[in-house]
Amino acid sequence: MIQAASPPPRTTRFGSPLELSRVHWVRPELVVEVAFLAWTDEGLLRQVTYQGIRDDKPASEVRRQAHPGAQRRLNTAQPPSAASTTWKISRENIQTLLPDAEVPSREELAAYWQRVGKRALEYIGRRPLTLVRRIGGKAYFHEGPLPPIPPTVHQLRFEKGEGGEGTRVWVDDVAGLLGLVDMDVIEVHPWGAKVDNIECPDMLVFDLDPGEGVEWQFVLDTALRLRDVLATVEFDSWPKMTGGKGLHVVVPRIPEMSWATAREYSRTVAEHFAATDPSRYTSKSGRSGRAGKVFIDYLRNGRGNTAIGAYSPRARPGFPVAAPVTWRDVERGIRSDAFSIANPPNSRERRRRR
Repeated sequence: MIQAASPPPRTTRFGSPLELSRVHWVRPELVVEVAFLAWTDEGLLRQVTYQGIRDDKPASEVRRQAHPGAQRRLNTAQPPSAASTTWKISRENIQTLLPDAEVPSREELAAYWQRVGKRALEYIGRRPLTLVRRIGGKAYFHEGPLPPIPPTVHQLRFEKGEGGEGTRVWVDDVAGLLGLVDMDVIEVHPWGAKVDNIECPDMLVFDLDPGEGVEWQFVLDTALRLRDVLATVEFDSWPKMTGGKGLHVVVPRIPEMSWATAREYSRTVAEHFAATDPSRYTSKSGRSGRAGKVFIDYLRNGRGNTAIGAYSPRARPGFPVAAPVTWRDVERGIRSDAFSIANPPNSRERRRRR
C-alpha cells in the first residue's frame, strides 16, 4: 500500500496564500521601478511590467503603500514642544529621515515666509505639497497621518495611483505658509500640477545632479546647454538654485499632457541630451558610474513626484533656500550657496520671462 504524500504546507506572505514547495524566499535588496494595471483585493500588483532598476533608492526606504480598502488611523496628537527633551516620530510618518539635517527655529521660518511669501506663492501656491517636517532636531519627509492642520492650510484628497486615498496640503496665501510653520514644516516640494486639475501637469523639471568630482561651473554650463536644447523645440525655461549641490531647469509652460506623457517626453529629452556627451552626462538613475558626470534627472515629472519648491528653505547647514534666478545670473557664474533664509533672493527674478 502506497500512502499519499501530505500536501505541502501553506502560508500567507504579502497577503496571498502560497505553496511553499516551489517557493524560495529572498531578501529584498534591489529596488526596481514598475508599471502596473491595478492592486488586487489581496494587495498584490496586477499586470506588472518592469521599467528598470532604481539604484538611487535603497530598499530600506521603500514602503508598501495602502491599497483599496486599507484603513489608516489618523494621528491627532500635537507635536512635542521645542522644550521637550524626548522626541518620538511614528514610523508610519517617516518616508525618509534626513540624519544630518539642521533646522531653523519656528521664529526664523515665520520671519522668512513673511518676507518672501508673496513672491513664493507664484511658484508654490495652489500646488499639492510634499512636506519635510521637524520634530525636535530631526527632519524627515512626511507621509501618512498629518498633524492638526491650521484653518489657513487647505487639504486635497485624491486617489492614489496604487489605490486608496491620499491627502496633500496646499496653500494660497502668506497665512497658509505661516500655518505650515505651525505644523513644523521646513521644506515644501510641490507637484508639477495645480489643485485645480491635478491630472494635468503644467510644467517640467530637469534636475542637474552632479556626481563626485564635478565642478559647479560645469553644472552651470550644462544648464545653459540644456536651455538651448529646449529652445530648439520652442520651450522657454528658467533656472532654479536648489539650495544644494544641483540646479533645476524648469519649463514653466507645456502643451496639455498626461502625467505619463510628460514623464516620457522629459525622459526622451534627458536621454537625447545625455547622448550628446556620454562621458560627461547620464540619464541613468543608478549611482554606479556617475562620478565625473551630471545626472539629467527627469524622474521629477511623474504623478506625485516632486522637486524642491522655489523659495523653500532647506534643512541644511546655513539654512539655504531654493531660488529662481535668471539665465544672466547663470552666465555670470552664480554660486551654489548664493541664498539663505538670512539672505533670500530679491525681486530681480521678475525680470525673466515667465
